[in-house]
Amino acid sequence: MNSNELWSSRFSLFIQELQKYLRYIFNGHLLFVLIIGLGGLAYYYSEWVKTLDHTFPAALILAVIIAIPLTNSPIYTLLKEPDMFFLLPIEKQLAKYFNKSIRLSFVVQSYVLLMFLAAAMPLYAAVENGAFSDFFWILALLMVAKYMNLRLKWSMLKYQDVSSRLWDSGVRYCVNFALIYVTLSKAGVLYILLVLVLLAAITLYFNKVTQHKLLQWDTLISLESKRMLTFYRFANLFTDVPKLKEKISRRKWLDPLLSTISYKHENAYMYLYMRTFIRSSDYLGLFVRLTIIGILVLCSLTSLLPQLLGAGLFVYITGFQLIVLRKQHENLIWHDLYPIREEIKNKEIQRILVRLLVLQSLIFAVVGLITNGLSSLGAIIVVCIVIILLLRSYYAKVVRAAQDKWD
Repeated sequence: MNSNELWSSRFSLFIQELQKYLRYIFNGHLLFVLIIGLGGLAYYYSEWVKTLDHTFPAALILAVIIAIPLTNSPIYTLLKEPDMFFLLPIEKQLAKYFNKSIRLSFVVQSYVLLMFLAAAMPLYAAVENGAFSDFFWILALLMVAKYMNLRLKWSMLKYQDVSSRLWDSGVRYCVNFALIYVTLSKAGVLYILLVLVLLAAITLYFNKVTQHKLLQWDTLISLESKRMLTFYRFANLFTDVPKLKEKISRRKWLDPLLSTISYKHENAYMYLYMRTFIRSSDYLGLFVRLTIIGILVLCSLTSLLPQLLGAGLFVYITGFQLIVLRKQHENLIWHDLYPIREEIKNKEIQRILVRLLVLQSLIFAVVGLITNGLSSLGAIIVVCIVIILLLRSYYAKVVRAAQDKWD
């Protein structure tokens, strides 16, 4: 088997799969809202940076943050489940294939590092008196460290013991943190070289130790499947993804929420959608994650206007993404046997989504009350109610479109 042809084929299929869903993601008006939100955050970030002086621990904070994407070094192998049986006998002939996997991972993750460094430069320039030209040599240094992290990660993936890989991540994070800190704090070229040599020595040592070890195919395939599943879950917020394997959890401790729904003929779909929301990791996890992130963002904002923008943005994002709950059961024909009118079904999905957004809005309002007083409490409630009313109108259009599709 020609490993170059195999890689070309896999990479071409991978790009086609990405393009198929990215055109739906980037065509949505959610992207427009995110651009506005990021623009607002960038403005307030620049204003915040102007208030800092040289006593602010910029190098320490940036080292803690940038060390995360530098340490996180997944290898995009593009492997599939049948490869465990068909490619295992020719493992030694696939060296070029996996080298290209590492190169692809390096290119993609270099863009991530570029964005992190670009966001860090205003803070670095303001506190550490960094020059614009520093950006390029720091980026080059991070690229070298990223490549060594990827090579070291690849060597550690040959160990079957999970604890070894965990120790590897911990040690690499500490070394990467030290490298970034001595660089941004201008500790001196000697310290930078010492940390870089340490990272290179660890990389070369484990590369030599593991060069004759066999690959852990089950681990590589499992990691690749999880990465694609993460992408499919994100794409499913914008369009239906047939390949998405949804994770369902019982969550018996949330059953009291269902007891609040009265036992009526008209509430059948309210119960169904609520049960789906509770048991599905996608919907409940999405709501919890966005709520927690929203709380952290609101806590970091001290003035009224940024808090209003932040609360409204997170309520909008949550409501826009949860509308896919309506599509969860529409491919099941047996639901048509329910003696319930379509108008009632549509009304129930709107009710449950509005209730969830009201709950999230109240949480944000309480955060505003704690951090910014009564004025923030009232203003956040008003802004969120307006957003919810707009989303409710959008929900009505979506459910009508779904009903026309079945009619």
